[in-house]
Amino acid sequence: MSREPIINPQKNTVMNNAEFLIPLSFFAMILGIVYLSYRKKERMALIQSGRDASILDQDGRCYSSLKWGLLLFGVGLGLLIAEFMAKYDVMSAEAAYFSMASIFGGMALIIDFFIEKHRKESEAEAEKKD
Repeated sequence: MSREPIINPQKNTVMNNAEFLIPLSFFAMILGIVYLSYRKKERMALIQSGRDASILDQDGRCYSSLKWGLLLFGVGLGLLIAEFMAKYDVMSAEAAYFSMASIFGGMALIIDFFIEKHRKESEAEAEKKD
């Protein structure tokens, strides 16, 4: 008599919702507190030294929507390719999803960097001509 292993579908998932959200929210909370306290200390040091804290504000020429659009496009493309890799057993599903989302998300951010660099250079050249 051979025994077949009992498969529990709940244990076969990567993580349950609570197991995933609790550490993620805790990490986000700690990161937010550290960032805000550092930012406040930096601004207070500038004010105490007599400088204006407006130098820390970002200029209005930030292309954040381009950055987020490219990032989400890259992650989505990576997840789509990972689905095909997992379906055709090229890689394990977990490794495929994580690696492809990271690779294509990183590529999207690199592309955004070069686009912003090119735009800043062209704006600087236009200002020199004026």
